[in-house]
Amino acid sequence: MSDEPFMKDAHVTFPSGTLTLTELQQLFKTIPFELDLVDANDRFGWYSDQPDRNHVRSQDQIGKTLAEVHPAQILPAIKSVIDSFKAGKRDSLTIPSTQKGHKIVTTYYALRDDDSHYLGTLECTINADKIIAMFENGAFDAISGASSKPANHPDATTSASVKPQMPDNIDTTTGASQK
Repeated sequence: MSDEPFMKDAHVTFPSGTLTLTELQQLFKTIPFELDLVDANDRFGWYSDQPDRNHVRSQDQIGKTLAEVHPAQILPAIKSVIDSFKAGKRDSLTIPSTQKGHKIVTTYYALRDDDSHYLGTLECTINADKIIAMFENGAFDAISGASSKPANHPDATTSASVKPQMPDNIDTTTGASQK
């Protein structure tokens, strides 16, 4: 298969807007998570092509059965999830795991048409390491500083009145080290 979309210069119109096939292909390459599609007949039909996938995929897997593309030890669990989607018992399932030292979150979604008929399963996988690190390093407070002061403090959301940093040799809490 070529790296180019099959129908060059075609457009796909959705209720929310129009994309060229090239834009659509690049969108799937750019998003920070992996997408895999298993069709209603349990055949692997499509995958997003990111360079550093957690679940490595290749073009020769297209059209193969679940058993041919999933490790044997997880196949019963995958089949159980898909069977629950087909039966209408659930619409999604999220499974966190650690793989090769990375925190991975995989969510399976039942794809359904407007009449709720099962069309297939979308597998969405993200490496959560960067997100976890952002929380641990306070990145979500980097702009507002909101959690550094009580919420009822007038400066809690903007930090507009932040005072300049004191020199390292001064005890800024009590002043006890000042001579």
